Amino acid sequence: MTGWQWFWTLVGFLVYIIVLIFLYFYKPFEELFNFVVKDTTFDNVIFWAALIAGIVGFCGYHWRAYKIHIVQQRNVEAMVLSSLRGSTFAAILLSGGATLQAVQILCVYLVREQVVLGAEFGKRIAAVLALVVLTGVFCILFWLLKVVRGAPQS
Repeated sequence: MTGWQWFWTLVGFLVYIIVLIFLYFYKPFEELFNFVVKDTTFDNVIFWAALIAGIVGFCGYHWRAYKIHIVQQRNVEAMVLSSLRGSTFAAILLSGGATLQAVQILCVYLVREQVVLGAEFGKRIAAVLALVVLTGVFCILFWLLKVVRGAPQS
């Protein structure tokens, strides 16, 4: 990416974050959201942000890979490998968001409740650790997919 592309990418992410913050504090949007999706609150806002970023990133990555590998290069094998990379990166985003959400839930539990080292606390710690391991596995898979090179095109 060139300098301007990085700049506009960062501006886009900043606008995305500002919009999410605005929607978080905008009461009519919260009421509409709760009306549309019953029993869902903003307690899991971190995961929702990661989910939206994962879906947009997944679609954008696959569209770009299609344009490069199928339309320009006509190389299906490279498209499949690129698609696997994009899917694995989306999995990293989603499991990372779930990990952050689990950490937030653990922190809220520690602040609100009388902390007792019991089953409830253990479940929350185990959830955080399991999600960290899952995110690590996806990172290793992504790295392996980056190392793999497709066969040269004849």
